[in-house]
Amino acid sequence: MIQIEDSNNERYYINPKNVVYVKERFDHHKKERWWKITFVNGEQLHTTNEGGVQSIIAGMKR
Repeated sequence: MIQIEDSNNERYYINPKNVVYVKERFDHHKKERWWKITFVNGEQLHTTNEGGVQSIIAGMKR
């Protein structure tokens, strides 16, 4: 399980096996990177937590 916060600072504990894909984008107005995490049930999570996202991606590769 990986802990990650969304854009509202709510904490989630994610099992990487339930992630379909992770999409990265750059917000030119705020000058920051954002990630969209999509789950097998269709839910999505938007975050700027790069460390958490990298942990999810590493977990998906296992």
